[in-house]
Amino acid sequence: MEYEQILQELKEWTNDECLFRDFAVVKQNKISLDSFLETYQYDVSGINMVMHPEKIASFRSEDEFISTGRNVSIVKHPRYFPLFYHEHGFFEMIYVISGNCIQHFQEKKIILSKGDLCLLAPGVMHGIEVYNDSIILNILIRYTTFLDIFINTVRDKTQISHFFLDNIYSRKKVRYLMFQTQGDAVIRNYILDMYREHRNPDEYSDRIICSLVTIFFTQLIRRHQSTLEIPKSHKDDCETSMINYIINEYKNVSIDQVADHFHYSRQYCSKLIKEVTGYTFSELLTNIRMQQSENLLVFTSMSIADISDKVGYKNPETFIRMFKKHMRDTPSHYRKQNSQTGIKKRVPK
Repeated sequence: MEYEQILQELKEWTNDECLFRDFAVVKQNKISLDSFLETYQYDVSGINMVMHPEKIASFRSEDEFISTGRNVSIVKHPRYFPLFYHEHGFFEMIYVISGNCIQHFQEKKIILSKGDLCLLAPGVMHGIEVYNDSIILNILIRYTTFLDIFINTVRDKTQISHFFLDNIYSRKKVRYLMFQTQGDAVIRNYILDMYREHRNPDEYSDRIICSLVTIFFTQLIRRHQSTLEIPKSHKDDCETSMINYIINEYKNVSIDQVADHFHYSRQYCSKLIKEVTGYTFSELLTNIRMQQSENLLVFTSMSIADISDKVGYKNPETFIRMFKKHMRDTPSHYRKQNSQTGIKKRVPK
């Protein structure tokens, strides 16, 4: 499917968009609802949404929007959908294909124009206003599997890697990033490639989309780092660098090595890690190792002994005991349960 064909399909009005648009016209011109209600009498749920947006759930989980067995979802934001504030449990990229939209936060609003991209963290209360013919795509990424799928992204020392690390491990979170890519066809085409793969799903589609997302993040920083806008934060970059260092060295790292690397005392380093992440160093290291072992169990055929060694446990029995304590399951059973879908079903500790 060529890019122009994809763009033409995105321009077409869906039944839902027609309903939303017609209601907006009725509301703006303060005319009778009778004709509108008669036209869309078959769509009770659509009528309820536009007439009572305050009843729409303010929190949306990733399973509501990302299909089972997939880590990423790409959808067109419906034009004229009523503005309402909400938050969600996944990462979201809002990209403007054409026209513009308004991104509302509780304390401010930002106008996004063609080529602009807003990367939103989970738990950020916001609303999107598209009361025109603009084309907006939303790229939704599972929070629960982000680190496992995009580990190379967070290992890079870029603002994007810091953004994801902060939202996965730090209590001081950056809420969003803004890029202005303008008419960059390279960036746009990566987005359209993801959309095309999402529209034609098969057993390889999700992996291809995840690969495209990884390349996309790298190209975004390479080509448009100078346009990056980050909301003001009281966070010290060294804190993120410390988490990044632990992730890169998780196999053999110790608290003494971290302290030496950042020229802190052991006691101060331990205290800082606890303040930043909410975990002790040992708890943080175990979390990282378990996330890596989950990834290896689901996406490789490595033996349990090899996985144990790769994530930093010389004794496989120690690894099995830690995994069972952390996941309430044995590594072998966990692999059997999850390797078919590629989506890890985490059990809260």
